[in-house]
Amino acid sequence: MKLRQISLRYLKGQKKHTIMTIIAIITATAFMTVMLAAVSVYRAAALNICEKTNGTYHILFNGLTKEQLVSVRSMDIFEETQLYSVSSYTSNTAVDYGQMENDGANIEYLLLNGTPVDDVFLRFKADELTMLPDSMKKIIEGRLPEKDGEIVLSARSTYMWGYPDIGDTVTAEIVTCAPKTDSGNTYENIPAVLSEAFDITGVTQISFTVVGISEDSNIVDYSDTRLKAMSSSTDNMLARFSSETNDLYWDLHYAFADAGYEIDDFTYGMNQELLDLEGKGVEAKFSQALFFALVYLVVIFLMFCVRMVIDNSFEMSAKERIKQFGLLKAVGASGRQVFSLVVWEAVYLAVPGVILGILAGTGCSALIFSAIKNLPYLNTNTGEYNLGEMLVFEIEPYVYISSALIGVLWVVVSAVSTGMRSIRSSPVEAMGAAGKRDKVNVPKRPTGLEKGVSFITAYSGLSIKRNKKRYIITMVSMVMSIVLFTVFSYAAQIADNKITKEFEENRAPYDYAIQTGVLNPSDIHETTEKMISSGYFENVQYDCLIRFFVSNEDMNIIQGCGFEGEGMAVHLHPVSRETFDSFITAESGISYDELEASGKLLINPIMSDKAGNQLYRFTESPTEIIKAEPFIDSMVMFLDPVDFKTAGTYTTDNRLYYSLNNTVSAIMAESAFESLAAQLGIDSSSTSVTTDNGSFTVFMRTVHANTVTGAEADAVNYLDRNFYDSYTNNIAEMNKARSELGIVKTVGYFAVLIIALIAAVNIANIISTNVLGRTSELAMLRACGMSDKQLHKLVFSESLIYACLASFSSLLIVEAAVFIIQIPFNTHFHDLNFDDLGFTLSAVEPLKYIAIAAAVSFIVAAAASWLPAKRIINSSIVENIRNTES
Repeated sequence: MKLRQISLRYLKGQKKHTIMTIIAIITATAFMTVMLAAVSVYRAAALNICEKTNGTYHILFNGLTKEQLVSVRSMDIFEETQLYSVSSYTSNTAVDYGQMENDGANIEYLLLNGTPVDDVFLRFKADELTMLPDSMKKIIEGRLPEKDGEIVLSARSTYMWGYPDIGDTVTAEIVTCAPKTDSGNTYENIPAVLSEAFDITGVTQISFTVVGISEDSNIVDYSDTRLKAMSSSTDNMLARFSSETNDLYWDLHYAFADAGYEIDDFTYGMNQELLDLEGKGVEAKFSQALFFALVYLVVIFLMFCVRMVIDNSFEMSAKERIKQFGLLKAVGASGRQVFSLVVWEAVYLAVPGVILGILAGTGCSALIFSAIKNLPYLNTNTGEYNLGEMLVFEIEPYVYISSALIGVLWVVVSAVSTGMRSIRSSPVEAMGAAGKRDKVNVPKRPTGLEKGVSFITAYSGLSIKRNKKRYIITMVSMVMSIVLFTVFSYAAQIADNKITKEFEENRAPYDYAIQTGVLNPSDIHETTEKMISSGYFENVQYDCLIRFFVSNEDMNIIQGCGFEGEGMAVHLHPVSRETFDSFITAESGISYDELEASGKLLINPIMSDKAGNQLYRFTESPTEIIKAEPFIDSMVMFLDPVDFKTAGTYTTDNRLYYSLNNTVSAIMAESAFESLAAQLGIDSSSTSVTTDNGSFTVFMRTVHANTVTGAEADAVNYLDRNFYDSYTNNIAEMNKARSELGIVKTVGYFAVLIIALIAAVNIANIISTNVLGRTSELAMLRACGMSDKQLHKLVFSESLIYACLASFSSLLIVEAAVFIIQIPFNTHFHDLNFDDLGFTLSAVEPLKYIAIAAAVSFIVAAAASWLPAKRIINSSIVENIRNTES
C-alpha cells in the first residue's frame, strides 16, 4: 500500500481543508518566529549597548612592563590586542620617602599656574584603539589628537587650563622631585609645598595645542613625550580571547605559566557582561543555557496555546476521515500503517506551512522592528547612547532552526494526537462513529431554558462548554490579556504621573540647574552674564537664601489665617529684572526699579503645595516693617533681630518662589539682596575650604536657566565645557525618564499583544470548531424554521458569553489585587502609610482600561463569530443533514 500516494490524493481532493490547515500552520509558525526574532533583536541590542558602554575587549591588563607586554601579546589565547597607557599626577606630597630613597625613584608633579594639580591623561593612538568604550574617548568638540604636541582636555578640567578654545596653546610645568637632602638644587617659583618636601631635580616647560574637548578624559597621542608620569615603563593592554579559549581562568593560567609567569601576580579585569553575551567561557555558556532554557519554556508555553489552531484543523480532518480510517482497517491496514498515513499527511502539510510561516514571521518581525525603531522616544539621546541606533535587525540562525523544528514537531504531534482515536478504535467503531454527533451531557441543574431564558441564550450557554479543554484555555488567555493590559496601562499611567510631577512640578520652570562656587559673592554675576552673552540661555537667575524667623505678632500677614504656631520661617531670594518681569506679579504694582531703589522685599501670601495648588492664603497685608531673627541652618544659630522693610505681596507661577511647607517665600532685587547679605554678614550657602596654604571661603550658588529655542545642543556643549558634571539637565533627564518609560511600555504592550492575539486566535478557533462540529444540529434548527438572522445571533451569543465572562473575571482579579495591596497600608502594618507608596492607588482608575480591553474583546468575539455562521448559512441544509447520516 502506497501510503504517501494516499495521503497526497486525500490532500489534493480536500483542497479547502488542506489550504485552511496550511494557513493555520503558517499562523502558528509565524507567531513563533516573531517571538524568537524579538529575542534575537533584544540580544543584538544588548550586545551593542554593552560594547558602547563597556567596550569590545574581553580582558584588560594594567601596568604591564615592556618585557611582560611582549610575552603576553604573543600568547595564542588572544586573537587581538591593543595598547594604551595612563599618565597620573597628584598634588599630594604624603609619599613613602624611605621607599623612594631605597629605590632611587623620582616623582613628577604637574604644575598649572604654579600650583600642583590632580589630573589623569590617556595616551593612545586614535586610529588603533577601538576596544575602549566610547565614553572614555567621546569628543564634545574638535577631534582626537593625532601626533605629539596635541591634547584633548576633558570638560571637567578646562577650568584649570584657563578655559582654552580649540586651537589655543596651553602651557604647564613638569617638576621632577627626589627624596629630600641637604644639598638639593634651588629653583625659582616652585611652590613651597614641593620645595619643603623634596629636592627639585628638574623643571620642564611643556606646551600643547588644544585640538578637542572631551566629555570624560584628557587625551594625548600614544607617541607623546611630555606627559609620562606613572607610565614611562608600563602599559595597559586590552585583549580579546581567541575562539579556541574555553575555560578562561585555566587557559590564562597555563598560557602565563608557559611564559614563566603566574596569572595571579598580574592586575587584570574581565568585561564579564560582554563575555556573557558572546558566550565566552564556561560560566558564560552556562548563563546562556539558562537564558535560552527560560526563553524556550515561555515560547513552548505560548505555542501550546497557539497549537489549538493546528489542532482544530486536524480534529476536523479526523472527524471527516474517521470512516475512511475504519474502511482501511477493515481491508487489512494495520494500526502502524494508519499511523504512518497520519504522519505523512502531517509532513506534507508541515513542509510548506512551516517554510511560509518562517517567511511570514520574518516579514512581520521586520515591519514591527521598523515601527519600533522609529518611535520618537527611542531616538532620544539618553546620555551614553541613542537607543534607536542600538537596535539592529539581526536574526540569528537559531530563530529559523527552532521555528522549523518546533513547527514540524507541533504539526506532527497535533496530527498524531487527533488521529490516535481512530487508530485505536476497531473498524466497526470507527465506521459507526462517523455518523455520531458529539456527546451532550444532560445538565444536573435546571437549564436556562427551563428557567425562562430565551432558547438562543440557553443553547449558547450549553454549547460553549462542550470542549472543556479549549474552553479553559480560551478563558485563561482572554483573562490574562485583559488583566495584563489593565495592569500595564495603569502602571504606565502612575509612572507617567510621577515623571510629570517630578519634572513639570518639582523642577519647573527651568531647564538647567547649575551648582557652582565663587570666592566672592559678586563674582556670580560674571558667570550669569557669560551665560546670557553666549546667546544660548534666557531667564538666567542665580539663587541663594537669607533665612529668618518671624513671630506671629511681628508680621501681620500671619494673623487670621488659622495657622497654629509661634511664627514662621521666611526664605528671602534674590531676583533679577528678567526674572521679575517673567515670573513675578507685584500686587501693589511696584516696579523692579522701585523695588531695587527702596531695598524692600515682597512676600508671597499664598501657601501652596509643590504642584502650585493653593492650600490657604494669608488674609492680611504685611506690616511695613517686619522684625525678624536671621539664622543659618547649618549652625542652627539665631542672630540679633533685624528690621525688614516690606513693599507688599506678590504672586508667581515659578515654583522656586512659592511659599511651601509652612515656609513663607520673599523676594528682593539682586543688588539690594547682596547689600543686605553683606550687612548681616551671613550666607547660608558658604563653606570653608582648608588647604596647605591656609583656608578660604567658597560661596555656593545655584544658577537656574532656560535654553533659547533651537539652541539646546549648543547650550549643553557650553555647560559641559564650563560646568561638566556640576549641573542638572532637566530636559535630558525628563527625556531619559520618558524614554525608559516608553521602552517599558513598548515591551509590556508587546507582551500583552501576544497574549491578546493568542486569546483572539483561541476564541476564533473554539467558536469555529463548535459551529462546524454542530453542522447537523444547526442544519436541523434551520430546517425547523431558524432564520439566518437568528443563526447569526446564536453564534454571536456564544462569542458574547466568552467576552462577558472574561471581562467580569478580569474585573474581579484587578479589584481584588488593588484591595489586597491596600490592606497593609490601611492597617498600617509595620507602620506602613500610603505616603510610602509615592503615588495614589485607586480602585476606580483601572476600570477605564478594563472597559477598553472588554470592548476590544467584544469586537474580536463578534468578528470571530461571523465567518463560521456565514459558512453554515451558505451551505445546504439537506447536504449538512445527509453528510451526518451517511
